[in-house]
Amino acid sequence: MNLLSKIVIIISLIYLTTCDAAPEVHVTVASVIPADPITVHCYSKDDDLGTHQLAYLQPLSWHFHYSILGDTKFSCKIDTQYGSGEYTVWTDDIMVNRCGLNCIWQVKSTGPCLQQSQGDLWCLPWQ
Repeated sequence: MNLLSKIVIIISLIYLTTCDAAPEVHVTVASVIPADPITVHCYSKDDDLGTHQLAYLQPLSWHFHYSILGDTKFSCKIDTQYGSGEYTVWTDDIMVNRCGLNCIWQVKSTGPCLQQSQGDLWCLPWQ
């Protein structure tokens, strides 16, 4: 492969991983615990979304472009009066199969639950 071909491939990969050509992923974390606020801190290796107090049915939502490299991971530390834990709320290789490009997490008194694209809620216990 000549140098020009290598340059074209590299520029194409950069374009696909940094521009609007990649589909957008939406993630939402919301409390479904009546009366008691929860504390949520979500982050990736590149972005810290900060710490948020969420009231009943109040969402924390964000979006980003899907990575063809498969290296995007968002985690959330969730604290409630019922329990707490740190959970992966998005990884390119797992969550896209569970919730597509729109992942909605409901924080219940028993732990966080993901609304899957197909089927029931996928619930995790407090850690």
